[in-house]
Amino acid sequence: MNPLEILSNEHGLIRQYLDNLAVAAEKIEAEQYPPREFFDKAVEFARTFADKFHHFKEEHVLFVRVAQKHSGELDDRIDTLRLQHERGREMVNAIANSLDGYEERNEMKVAEMLENLAAYVSLLRRHIHVEDHVFYPLAEGELTADEMEALAEEFRMARERAGEDTFEASHKLVVDMGSTLVHM
Repeated sequence: MNPLEILSNEHGLIRQYLDNLAVAAEKIEAEQYPPREFFDKAVEFARTFADKFHHFKEEHVLFVRVAQKHSGELDDRIDTLRLQHERGREMVNAIANSLDGYEERNEMKVAEMLENLAAYVSLLRRHIHVEDHVFYPLAEGELTADEMEALAEEFRMARERAGEDTFEASHKLVVDMGSTLVHM
């Protein structure tokens, strides 16, 4: 499979995850509080799949290859995408840091949770759209067949390092999160 298609497929799982977070925020606003375990899974997914698996391949493989092809011409675009990844990490940390207070229904921590959920969902939805519809097509047009093959090999090695079942285990987390919301 084309490495850019792999990334787009991973975006599909991340979008499903973001949909779960949006529903959870709606439930909180209606004073129907998803259990802490839902958010523990959300943080785990963000840190393992989105960050260490998916964003790793983008930041340390794809972005580097594309940047090298353009001798700095695309640095602003790539820097923006990297900054969005970093902002997402900060929001996930803020969500994780508000969990104890959320569980105790501390109004300030619940408000922090809602604020960071909304910002995170919005940021990543826009970010994914730009990658899928602007950056990946640009990269596909710039990379040769040999470079795409090398990219695919680096992605294969990244999957081995992360664990062959990373996608499947992460998919299960997202499905479990959705199930939690349905059965509240």
